[in-house]
Amino acid sequence: MFKRDYQTGFSVPLGAVRTENSPVIGEYTSISELSSFAKECGFSIIQLLPLLDTGTHSSPYNALSAFALHPIYINISQVDGFSACYESDSNFKKTYDELVSHKKDVRFDYDYILNAKSILLRKIFMTTAYSAGKKKNKTLAADLQRFIKKESFWLPSYCVYKTLKYKYMHSSWKEWPLKDRFLSQEDIQKRWKSRTTHTENTFYAWQQFVAFGQLKDSSEKLRADGIILKGDIPILLNEDSCDVWARSDVFNQKMHVGSPPDADNPTGQNWGFPCYDFKKQEENNFDWWKHRLFTAQEFFTAYRLDHIPGFFRLWCIPEGEPTAEMGHTEPCASITYCMLEKEGFSKERIRWLSQPHIPTEDFIRLCGNLDVTKKMLSLLCNRIDHEELWIFKPSVKSESDIKSVDLNQFDIDESIQEEIFRRLQSYWKNRTLIEIRKNAFVPYYRYCETKAWHSLSDDEKQKLSTLIQKSCEKQESVWKTQAEALFKNLVLTNEMIPCGEDLGVKINSMDETLNKFGILPLRVVRWCRKWEEENQPFENPSISAQNAVITTSVHDSSTMREWFEKMSATECRELNSFYEKTLGDENDFPQKLWAAGSAFTPETAQAFLSMCAKIEGAWFINPLQDWLYLDKKYYSKNAEDERINIPGTVTAFNWTWRMCVPAEKLLENKKLCKNIHKIVQIHGKIKI
Repeated sequence: MFKRDYQTGFSVPLGAVRTENSPVIGEYTSISELSSFAKECGFSIIQLLPLLDTGTHSSPYNALSAFALHPIYINISQVDGFSACYESDSNFKKTYDELVSHKKDVRFDYDYILNAKSILLRKIFMTTAYSAGKKKNKTLAADLQRFIKKESFWLPSYCVYKTLKYKYMHSSWKEWPLKDRFLSQEDIQKRWKSRTTHTENTFYAWQQFVAFGQLKDSSEKLRADGIILKGDIPILLNEDSCDVWARSDVFNQKMHVGSPPDADNPTGQNWGFPCYDFKKQEENNFDWWKHRLFTAQEFFTAYRLDHIPGFFRLWCIPEGEPTAEMGHTEPCASITYCMLEKEGFSKERIRWLSQPHIPTEDFIRLCGNLDVTKKMLSLLCNRIDHEELWIFKPSVKSESDIKSVDLNQFDIDESIQEEIFRRLQSYWKNRTLIEIRKNAFVPYYRYCETKAWHSLSDDEKQKLSTLIQKSCEKQESVWKTQAEALFKNLVLTNEMIPCGEDLGVKINSMDETLNKFGILPLRVVRWCRKWEEENQPFENPSISAQNAVITTSVHDSSTMREWFEKMSATECRELNSFYEKTLGDENDFPQKLWAAGSAFTPETAQAFLSMCAKIEGAWFINPLQDWLYLDKKYYSKNAEDERINIPGTVTAFNWTWRMCVPAEKLLENKKLCKNIHKIVQIHGKIKI
């Protein structure tokens, strides 16, 4: 169980860190260079975003591996063999010097840096590291072999995958030739040991050896300085990842993860990540997850588990569905065929509820005549006896199957074809129950709006509503059971302090379960509101979780400054009210925090951060940008430019924010460090 210890820190993407020794992009060696600044400010926690290899994707949450570190963060100049290559190879020198010339870039160029570092690392490997053992450096060869043996659970698969990735120009493994797409663990081991690909496989193993070594050195320095290094463990993995390719026992690739429809997203969100097969994982005692955390423990004292609700249940969407509307939770408490029969629903009635019934007449006008209509419908549907009603064939599994049918054979205009597809897709989702497994059903998320529901008698509606309600109540227990099984095997089998990103959908048992396993929940002050009340007043986050991580912003939100500058008059009034209750009676702070439309100043930042520091959360960790607002010289011209990510967009802007000055310059700013330290002391002096 976590013992409350009031500590304060900052969060930052590693790539954003700027130091004198890493002027272009933050690197593993940069972490230890932040230590002096952290100590001067009184910080005891440095939190990083995920450090996993994401390949050509700049998002740290789009990992190609659950274990491998990103080579983009390797400090090239600190790699054995760098000096020899730099002094003897003019092309190497030119590439490196050009890379370093980008030190003044406002945001870093992910693609350029990745490509440049890949070239440099390959050159060092081929000229020095690969020859180790053949020539002079037998120590390196022995160390590398020890590393390979130690990381044998995941490293061979990763190296073979990366070799194939390189061979096929970084295309998705689902587009590779069949001979490389589906390999058994035995096949992967053969590829790993193959002479043909030995050099390439070893290169990727060596990259990881270097990355692990640099991160390990930095993490040990932070431990020696008494600073907690907090990592980030994404729950989901890219579909095009090594683990999904190599570990069919971990994932259910027939389903994708997303979020259910709601008021803001009426069709939900399909994130495209493959679902986990937690049942199969449990049979293996969650071995894959344990290895993930065991690997992370080499570097981190604490860690953030991403998307905590997903450990209770995932919103799973059948492959081929573009939206999340046909999804359901896994695990779930389904309504069985027998339950429906027991309530008096006949075989035909159950079919009516679970399979859309398509009338022929709805398509005659579009197709031109009855004969063409029947031929068109027969491509996707089976006719019900001699009725003019059709149901989709069992082979039709998703909307993409509907769209795959060729209607050109009927000489129908393209615009009419689109309308036919639109109607068929509309029918596809017009069902009261979704059959997720044979004779097992869950309600469609908008079942009360479906044609079948409206045709039911009041008695039938009551019976079905009761079944749905009982299933929902049972589901909560099922979700809790799964989460406890997972956390028992994950949290209790390592020594790191667990924190959870539990934002968004709330599950009844979530707070109780997190507390049981000592997982610190996350509370974003601006989102701690009484959302159902008029004007949505703020509330103290410690009411719901005193053992929480309190923060002003997250990587997917606007920064503190941007939030203030765009705040509505109503929100401003409610925030001032909350501020007055927390700090307004203390002489050191202004009586009013903020007036809508005012200029955001270091004084505003000082008052708001001080207010948040008084909240009874165990840890107080804010994005580095929010701390730097204590000095106006670190402000960008536009607050929007200081964001890390804008959700729902894929641009070169996302994930490429950089500190405006090196960490060494922040350390020299004694006034900034002093002002930060005052706030750290406020949080450290909380009394209950």
